[in-house]
Amino acid sequence: MLEQFGNVMEMVKKLQQNVEDIHSRLRDERIEVASGDVIKIIMNGQQEVVSVELNSKYLSADNTALLQDLMVATVNNALIKSKEVNQLAMNKLAGDLNLPKIPGLF
Repeated sequence: MLEQFGNVMEMVKKLQQNVEDIHSRLRDERIEVASGDVIKIIMNGQQEVVSVELNSKYLSADNTALLQDLMVATVNNALIKSKEVNQLAMNKLAGDLNLPKIPGLF
């Protein structure tokens, strides 16, 4: 009985290490989304904004509303792509470990 418990604990440790490794790789992943040459957002695979670049030729009071709308859209698109990258990594981990597909597991 104790031997089986030890095996389970070993599997849990391996799973924790694999998840930590994936989180580390996702922090280093870069997802770039641009709205033409106006705005570029770079996010990592953990939905953190790494960089925001605005083309200075569009910075004027006349463009404020447009820039705000583009910023929101670009950040949201980057967020969607980042979530997709994250989910693919977690699905791969679950597949590699032969885990059943349980919604919300990762």
